Amino acid sequence: MACGTPGAREPVGVIPDVIVDGIAAGFIMENNFLECIVAYARVSTLKIKYFISGYNSDSGVNKKSFSQVSELSRLGLDIELILVSVEDAHYPSYDFLTTYRVDNVPKGDFFGWLKCSRKISKVFGETIESLGPDDILYTRYSIPFPLYYPSKYLKRFRTCKIVIEHQAKEIDEFKLNGKNLPYWSEYIFGKFFREQSDAIVGVTNEITQYEIARAGDPEKPHLTIGNGFAVQSVPVREAPHYTDNDLHLLCVASVSRWHGLDRLLQGLATYNGTPKVTLHIAGDGAELPHLQKLAGDLGISDRVVFRGFTTGKVLDALFDQCHIAVGSLGIHRIGLKEASVLKARDYCARGIPFIYGIPDPDFPADFPYIFHLPADESPIDIEQIRAFAKMVCADPDHPQKIRRYAEEHLDWSVKMKKLKDFLETLVGEGEDNNPPEPGMSPLAGKGLKVPVGTALSGAGQGVSVHHLQGCQENGDAGPGEKMPE
Repeated sequence: MACGTPGAREPVGVIPDVIVDGIAAGFIMENNFLECIVAYARVSTLKIKYFISGYNSDSGVNKKSFSQVSELSRLGLDIELILVSVEDAHYPSYDFLTTYRVDNVPKGDFFGWLKCSRKISKVFGETIESLGPDDILYTRYSIPFPLYYPSKYLKRFRTCKIVIEHQAKEIDEFKLNGKNLPYWSEYIFGKFFREQSDAIVGVTNEITQYEIARAGDPEKPHLTIGNGFAVQSVPVREAPHYTDNDLHLLCVASVSRWHGLDRLLQGLATYNGTPKVTLHIAGDGAELPHLQKLAGDLGISDRVVFRGFTTGKVLDALFDQCHIAVGSLGIHRIGLKEASVLKARDYCARGIPFIYGIPDPDFPADFPYIFHLPADESPIDIEQIRAFAKMVCADPDHPQKIRRYAEEHLDWSVKMKKLKDFLETLVGEGEDNNPPEPGMSPLAGKGLKVPVGTALSGAGQGVSVHHLQGCQENGDAGPGEKMPE
């Protein structure tokens, strides 16, 4: 377009009276004045506040949220990320980020936890109050917040629209992880939360349809869009040479039961072949003590390396050392038949083949760099993984081919255009007033480009920080759920 591109963080919605040096309220006027006026009028006036809480600074959830908001801002939306932190963390400097910190978060104190949840809920309610009838509150699903201030959440008392993003079937997830309070809150109030929302976003068709059924309104606007990844934020790994002497597997996760690593340990315990197989687990999480004990009980402590939380160049070097990555192998435990797992996108961006225990709508069934394992409780067959590694690693260019797929199909620049169109349609700014149809594969009609030849059967600036004082005791746990990564 002749008029150029929008400038960052400029006010929109009013045609400027004065044009100075070709700059008009954020637009660079290159030649065609009338064309620029028309283009300016099309700029979205939609205001969005994206609300999340309870995650540590390096979590996959936070990284996803930063990437989503950054890309939506780049696409011209007026969007702010409201992040309530339960730790003393340092976050990236983004001009769209406002953080609130809950100080002195209790650990193991039920009533203290409730107090902190209420403080977070207060921010949630104030965020709703700050928005007008043409604005949107976009939030990851979180149970406690509407309970404290229902008068602000109810449709009859608020003006803005609320869109909820769902990553799982929450009841099954809370039950699996023994989270009794969230479980019963979801069981009792979950239908109400969904009824009062204006739209639902799910990361798979299965999750979207589950949430719509839970809402009891098949006509509720909804969208299915798989998780993405900031592909350029990680380097392409330098793949190690595969030999028949050593095979290194890598799982990066905040380990939970849905990762199913116990299945892999059980498989390692029965494998005595060649090459020697070593599993590296980079991360922490509630399931880690159980896995450490299980490795000892099975007599495989020498083949399982627990590296703890790992990031940065240390993590990059670990990817360069390993041949195959480990995706989630226990998603079936939270009642899902498909998933859109964040770590799978990280693996793909880095160019490492991986094993997976469930279908993912962002990858075709014959994608040659994923080996699909049964979604059940059987021990993992290490011999199958060895055969898969030998096949895919035979191509020295496989990291680049996997990376290229991530760039073309998984990057947030691809994903967020679809979400932007949906949100604008929801408030009447889109070119048609019908929300996008659910169930559309992100690969449909895009001329899928999958490398061939090794197919294997699918077995800113100025971050504002606010402190919420007064919670009891000290600790490092706090409110907020953690969805599959």
